[in-house]
Amino acid sequence: MPDRRGSYFAFQGLLMAVLCLIFVYQCRDVSEWAARLSFLTIVFGSSLVFIKMAPIGILSRWYFQAGLFVGDALLASIILHWTNSDSELYLIYFLIIFGTALTRSWLQSFLVALITSGLYLLSAWRPVQGLPHETAFWLRMHFLWISSVLMAILSHDTRRTQTEAERRYQDRLVQFERLAALGQMAGEVAHRIKGPLTTIMVNAEVLARRALNFPEAQKDLDQIRDEVGHCREILKRLLDLGRIEEMDDVRFDLREPIQLALAAMEPIARQRAIRLEAAVLSQSLPARGDPSLMQEAIVAVLYNALDAVKDRGCVRLKALAAAGPWRHFFSSPRVWQIIVEDDGRGIEAQNLDRIFHPFFTTKGEAGSGLGLSAALRIFQKHRGGIEAFSDGPGRGARFVLTIPRR
Repeated sequence: MPDRRGSYFAFQGLLMAVLCLIFVYQCRDVSEWAARLSFLTIVFGSSLVFIKMAPIGILSRWYFQAGLFVGDALLASIILHWTNSDSELYLIYFLIIFGTALTRSWLQSFLVALITSGLYLLSAWRPVQGLPHETAFWLRMHFLWISSVLMAILSHDTRRTQTEAERRYQDRLVQFERLAALGQMAGEVAHRIKGPLTTIMVNAEVLARRALNFPEAQKDLDQIRDEVGHCREILKRLLDLGRIEEMDDVRFDLREPIQLALAAMEPIARQRAIRLEAAVLSQSLPARGDPSLMQEAIVAVLYNALDAVKDRGCVRLKALAAAGPWRHFFSSPRVWQIIVEDDGRGIEAQNLDRIFHPFFTTKGEAGSGLGLSAALRIFQKHRGGIEAFSDGPGRGARFVLTIPRR
């Protein structure tokens, strides 16, 4: 659980200031003014000290979170009762209800809203008149409830989004560790297997020359050589994974590896009559890392897109400055994005994360399952990442490659 102490402290301090101002400017009873102000100062000061000094475990408990906002609502009702304030000041209850978003729990938000509504009714009650009969009062009550339900829904949605983000982060972390371990052992394993594979290939070639008059034997030997070639390709990719751990660290223009990757894929696209479109910013895209590895990663993603597209399909690549948070609107972009889109066979929802797992492939024996995992590993080593998006089978896919601006 993240430390929310600062958020609770800021909220309580701001609410304290608002309630004290309401009391100071609205209180008409001079005789008890000093005593009531002292009471409010002690209560609010104690709450701030408690938030500042309490262990983080206490701050994360539901009874603290609910108690904090219920206590604020109670004090707001007392102040409104003391000051006989105008009806417009009921908006203070909205501040408290909106503050329950800090709990990220729809149940707590709903509970606080229920109690706050009851306190609002209690603060409006008078011994002789009872509850107000004005339409405006009950309209405000309805607005309070609508806002309460809306805040509960937002709290539920925020919690669900946070849980999903945490799950994806944990999956990515496990995947990153898996790829790191694979990269470290890939070189040694590949070198150990490379020798026996070479022996098998040489013996298959010798036997093929001796068995020229035996078609059945030739067919079996051809199959052996094809499989050895496939194993060699997998070993090459494993060696590439190991080489990622020894990447260079230089400044480079991201446009260069992009252009080289497009040039490498152009013959394949032309052979299959696939349109390979590119839109890259004319300005320099400064980055830091290994440009050759970056080119290999972009090639792997482009090759995956071309392989997913039928003949006469389309693959589009564009490089742009990522749209960051609002504070970045008036500053230089912090990351670059390379977006590769295709109109190919698409990706099933359950495979959107699995396609980056080593050896996972939907191409059967035709794929090694190492291209996208190696590409992801390269971008992670550059402090970036890759995300895959698709609306489902037959609806294309979009890969977003992110790298920090340096």
